[in-house]
Amino acid sequence: MNDYIKMMTENTDAFTRKDADALASNLAEDYASFRMEGGEAIKRTSSREETKAIMEKMFDAVPLKGSKLDRIMVVGDHVVAVEKDTFDTPDGERTTTTLGVYHMQDGKMWRAYSFPISDD
Repeated sequence: MNDYIKMMTENTDAFTRKDADALASNLAEDYASFRMEGGEAIKRTSSREETKAIMEKMFDAVPLKGSKLDRIMVVGDHVVAVEKDTFDTPDGERTTTTLGVYHMQDGKMWRAYSFPISDD
């Protein structure tokens, strides 16, 4: 298994377990994440520690049921993945689908770009 695919699988498993420490262990110290909206990159986090803190708060507040990688492809130092996250809501189960593009650097996840696809 490619190291980047292994890292993505580990992060998906950590996300499902709501394990912010394990998730952060694969992030570069200067990791940054962006959400793409209307052609604009909206910066969400600016460091590993900030990302970990946000994940801890989210895991406490959001009724996450699970996360899975639907498709994944490695292109050089980039990983492209279709991710599906499932949540419990007052109206029942909801799944969000996102296209993630990840730039790896020095064996860590350095940048992440999230393109929302749909809410089922």
